[in-house]
Amino acid sequence: MIGFILASLLVFASAMIIDEVLEQEIDWFDKAVYDMFHRLHSDSFTVDVIFLTHMGSAIRVIPIFAVALGVLIWHRQRIEAFMLTLALGGGGLLNYILKMLFRRERPDIEHLVSVNGYSFPSGHAMVSFIFYGMLGYLAWYYLRNYPIGRWITPAFLVVFSVSIGCSRIYLGVHYASDVIAGFTIGGVWLTACILGLHLLHWYVDKQKKVIE
Repeated sequence: MIGFILASLLVFASAMIIDEVLEQEIDWFDKAVYDMFHRLHSDSFTVDVIFLTHMGSAIRVIPIFAVALGVLIWHRQRIEAFMLTLALGGGGLLNYILKMLFRRERPDIEHLVSVNGYSFPSGHAMVSFIFYGMLGYLAWYYLRNYPIGRWITPAFLVVFSVSIGCSRIYLGVHYASDVIAGFTIGGVWLTACILGLHLLHWYVDKQKKVIE
């Protein structure tokens, strides 16, 4: 029930952002947020932000995914491995479809990193929120015997994914609305994958009882 309520709220928030973007009534907000981030610009800080933003790129996410997948399979958590794969792969595909659908151009300002493709929604924000969020949920679910790690790990991963999204605004390659939409739409898909994980477990347990 909580999952369905959360997903509904995220869908509503995403729809509002999409409507504002299509009506071009959110430009003032995007500019205000960028100006705030722009005040933080410095050469040394930019180096750190670029490192952070790369943690949301395929070249970093895929190796981390491969390690996590290997650990899950090693521990015979096949359903979790499947849902993690679906979360990441489905999230990436959904982001690509949405970019092709809206075709929003990137901000016409200095880009501090090279980019290509369309702007809405932010792929780094969306995919990072989905992937690291799913890892955080799995950590919360299975680290029951480690109370501190059970809460610190997912909290860190959520903050980490949000920071990756914010880095895109700092670097001038996304509008704030791109990033927020990445979080909300990614949150919908993440919630759907978590619900799917529990439904699969329920189905498998039910089949085992039938066989017994």
